[in-house]
Amino acid sequence: MDDWAKRRLAELEAAAPKKRSKVEPFARVTLREATEAFVAMDCPKAMVWLWLVHKARKTGNRTVTVTTEALSEYRVGRKSKYSALHQLEDAGLIIVDWRSKKNPVATLVDP
Repeated sequence: MDDWAKRRLAELEAAAPKKRSKVEPFARVTLREATEAFVAMDCPKAMVWLWLVHKARKTGNRTVTVTTEALSEYRVGRKSKYSALHQLEDAGLIIVDWRSKKNPVATLVDP
């Protein structure tokens, strides 16, 4: 191979599109749609997990203060909130800072 052919081959390889890495499948759903589905299935605790993930991505911070007021917008009551937080913590998905007379603070655990 002459110099021109080698240079041209190097140029073509450099200009070739990069292969995309495989991405885990995911679903795009609005919080309103999820709320309606979870209410229909009588599973408000599932909404807590989805809300936590949404807030963490939106703020760029894996630590979220979990307020009853914010979750009530998505039809999650206080008892369901606390029950969900305990279950998610027991499953190792979150770490919760249980503060006396204050809203709990949940941190999502890296998978």
